[in-house]
Amino acid sequence: MKNALNYYYNLIIDDIHQTGKTFYFDDGHFRYYLVLYEGDVHLLHDIYNLHAELLNRGIYVHQIILNKDGQIVTLINGELYILMKVFYYQETITFDKVLAFAGINLTLLGLDTVKGRSWKERREAVDINQISRVDWGALWSAKNDHLEYQISQLGQKHPLIRESFSYYIGLGETSIQIVNSLSLDNVTKVVAHRRIDKDDTVFELYNPLNLVIDVPVRDMAEYFKNSFFNGMDISQELNYYLLYGQLSHEEYLLFLARMLYPTYYFDLYEDIISGKESDEALKKITDRVDEFEQIIKNIYKYYKSFLNIAPIEWLEN
Repeated sequence: MKNALNYYYNLIIDDIHQTGKTFYFDDGHFRYYLVLYEGDVHLLHDIYNLHAELLNRGIYVHQIILNKDGQIVTLINGELYILMKVFYYQETITFDKVLAFAGINLTLLGLDTVKGRSWKERREAVDINQISRVDWGALWSAKNDHLEYQISQLGQKHPLIRESFSYYIGLGETSIQIVNSLSLDNVTKVVAHRRIDKDDTVFELYNPLNLVIDVPVRDMAEYFKNSFFNGMDISQELNYYLLYGQLSHEEYLLFLARMLYPTYYFDLYEDIISGKESDEALKKITDRVDEFEQIIKNIYKYYKSFLNIAPIEWLEN
């Protein structure tokens, strides 16, 4: 790997460390990470331009280093890698850091349109649609359909999945109903993350490869769900967010939908099916189903005190 770094990036490295397929090293000023890229290569142009726009506006994300050919990715030993220069990487992810990141508004930054820009500016602009994840209803419906088909093919394998799957698909259906009842035309768009994991360090919070375009409540809901199922008491931070988060009517309901949608279950489901996790890992979720359901009911009850929302029968009990 030292030879590859020297050839493609003109870096002479004496000491390099490896964790899995991630390599990191220091040059005396910064830490560099060479990370395996397994995402869609067609998104790289817009991911790079988004990260460049953020850096140009003084918003920190890790800097992607182009190789000697001016390319974002480098083919090394048959796999695609991206080099990043990193300043923040050791601190843990906290509520305050996630909340601050959720305030990176595309409209205020001027990233929501390319109208009036020159040809060069248009070429270097971010195509929001390519990395947007705002259309939750369509994305979740497709996800549910795919998983329902997949579960029908499992036969007698994975009994814990088969016992619990219908409940979580039901949560997903409720989420989809809420989202599809809303008009999202005027909802604020922000820079968000594919996933937020409370066990991650800020390396992932500022990792440009983890960025998407979505609504402000995405990251907060994922942070709360992940924290809860990793044993944290989320009540104080959740109450603070609902009281002082200054959410719009649509954002309140989107937050409820996102809290309801069981990304935590479906992510673990896919890890089990692919052999990365055992069935027993599901128990940390299924053993706390009643506790989490009560949190959802408390949010719903609070909403009913000041929002005009359509009744959700099973949350009324």
